[in-house]
Amino acid sequence: MSHEPLVPRPEVFESRNANRILLALLGVGGTCLLITLTVGFAAHSGSGLRKQFAFSWLFAFLFFFTILIGCYFWIIVHHATDSGWGVVVRRQMENLASLLPWMVLFFLPIFFVRRDIWSWIAEKNFAVLDPHLRDKLSYFELRFGPLIVPFFWVRAVLYFAYFSFAALYFRRTSVRQDSDGDPRWSTQMRGVSFPGILLFAACTTLLAFDWFSSPDYRWASTMWGVYIFAGAAGAGMSMIILVVIGLKNAGYLWYVNEEHYHIMGKLLFVFTIFWGYIGFSQYMLMWYANIPEETEWFLRRNVESWNSLNTFLVIGRFFLPFFYLLFQYTKRNPKFLGAIALWVLAMHILDTYVTIMPFLHQTGFELSIMDVLSLVSIGCLLAFIFLLRLGGASLFPARDPRLLESVKLSN
Repeated sequence: MSHEPLVPRPEVFESRNANRILLALLGVGGTCLLITLTVGFAAHSGSGLRKQFAFSWLFAFLFFFTILIGCYFWIIVHHATDSGWGVVVRRQMENLASLLPWMVLFFLPIFFVRRDIWSWIAEKNFAVLDPHLRDKLSYFELRFGPLIVPFFWVRAVLYFAYFSFAALYFRRTSVRQDSDGDPRWSTQMRGVSFPGILLFAACTTLLAFDWFSSPDYRWASTMWGVYIFAGAAGAGMSMIILVVIGLKNAGYLWYVNEEHYHIMGKLLFVFTIFWGYIGFSQYMLMWYANIPEETEWFLRRNVESWNSLNTFLVIGRFFLPFFYLLFQYTKRNPKFLGAIALWVLAMHILDTYVTIMPFLHQTGFELSIMDVLSLVSIGCLLAFIFLLRLGGASLFPARDPRLLESVKLSN
């Protein structure tokens, strides 16, 4: 008798078994969304409550958006490297990344409270008074004689257009291959992934400046885009790990084994090191140069309680996962790997928080109910959409030509 592993048959998620979870997610998410938007938009523009809502919503939006583009990053890396090991988990990368078009809806509140986040929008007519704004105003707006093009918002549209189209393309093409098994779809997706990596790098770098750091338009860093990418890639892999473990515990993906967990753990380990390396390099170079426009960013985040949170972030996001993932056992055991993946996501919340909220609370850390409500609103509704659409296709690429290679994976 042959002991060769069989090619697994397609698995479809039974969404009716999750009806209670879906109702709970929709109820909690919808209620929190209604409360948050009602209170936020009822406040007067420029008031303390309105600013709190604006920055809380921006913080929550960027947390989830970076996770999803991190999942998309692993899709294009999978195809560009012609990966065999990742076939069995790739559909979950695709399912998560395909939530990116929905993020447009969660971005709309940010547009309506833009003046409470980006002070340069109100100050642009007085750019002559601030040479920093005058020098950078051409990045925010393009002027062609009397015509003014809001380049800042044009870029936002382009970001969503690229990430949404690309994420849907890879998922739909992958699902199409499930029906005919034609290997040309794999070749086509690999060809698209190469320019996709370049566009990903450009969009991630630009949005890192546009959405994360431009509330302080005086600050600049040539490493900032890479820092945001490092955090997004690590958070994306953590979310993929948790989804795979969750489906495995629910009785699906029986062919996923410790070999697959081991590789996902190693990738999470790599981006733990990379995040620490980029973060330290950026800090060290700015400390060494000691240029006021650059050091202001870190000075703002190292006063009072912000200093404690930043110190905890360094320990919790780098040192703890680094030593935890050094051991093979913690990467191959789903319980241990799931625990550190959940921890990394918690640290990603903190990383996003200490990036955004010091713009509002400059004298120290102040947790607001708006921060929690914004996270719960977007998180629950995204989870609802994810589970609702999960049963629309097989839980893995059932007719990918490298499926058997992935099932027989050995490190």
